Amino acid sequence: MKRRRFIQIMATSVAGLSLPQLRASTLQTVQWRGYSLGAEGSFTLFTEDKQRAQKIMRRCFEEIRRLEKCFSLYDAESELCQLNREGCIGSPSTDWLALLNASDQAYKATSGLFDPTIQALWNAYDKHFKANPMATNGPHLEQALSQTGWQHVHYDDAQIRFSKPGMQLSLNGIAQGYITDRVSDILKEAGYEHVLVELGETRALGTHPEGRTWNLGIKDADNPSQISEIAELNNQALATSGSYGSSFSVDGHFHHLIHPQSGRPSTQWNSLSVIAPTATQADALSTGLSFAGAKQIEATERRLADIRILKQA
Repeated sequence: MKRRRFIQIMATSVAGLSLPQLRASTLQTVQWRGYSLGAEGSFTLFTEDKQRAQKIMRRCFEEIRRLEKCFSLYDAESELCQLNREGCIGSPSTDWLALLNASDQAYKATSGLFDPTIQALWNAYDKHFKANPMATNGPHLEQALSQTGWQHVHYDDAQIRFSKPGMQLSLNGIAQGYITDRVSDILKEAGYEHVLVELGETRALGTHPEGRTWNLGIKDADNPSQISEIAELNNQALATSGSYGSSFSVDGHFHHLIHPQSGRPSTQWNSLSVIAPTATQADALSTGLSFAGAKQIEATERRLADIRILKQA
């Protein structure tokens, strides 16, 4: 399973200019290209002060790297990997507490359908299909299911610990959103007023330089090379979850969206997108609500008035 994630930041510090005016102005383009969050990407800042923009860009990149050291499953030395190995870490940072609190809120908002303790299930699928790459049946899940359950994760200022042996967390359904929000905060605090941050999830600050909303295409779940719908963002975030993203099995039936209660890839929707005030919330809700029925989704929208849910059957 390869991680394919397009990463882009576009921002300008000049308010009130249309796109043609931006092109005709003295703004300079400052770019960075490289790898972050396991994928190739780029940052682009439009600015009148190139030297300052370069410093801001470095701050964004350093923040991504810092948070990867906390939350990445792909870095064996990360704090998350340490927690998964040892079942406990002491003195968690404020970022850890903020992310776990956001996870708890999403768990409650989705009636347990968003549950970061599914890593044991993911490991079971990964092991099974690596040993049997052409298999069309899934693994036995009894042991992995016994090692899940958000209620068995305990945390406070002193420590994070699991109350069940063998438990592991995956923060892939929320950490990208959290990192997107942190980078957005850095750019906003630096005075950038027209910002689009895409780090797996998308956060828009202010309007597009043309003075309109930011318009983002949502992939057609049946034909991911095509656009199904246009989402309009203004100081909002967008996250999409779809079973087409990564598959364990060659037939695509077993994929990365794993129901935390059954252990099966039994999503209700081919694709589900959430527009929310923050990328953290959009990321978590799009993951959990992928398993929800229409009535639960409607009830969630009524209860959380500042979100919008777009789904493809």
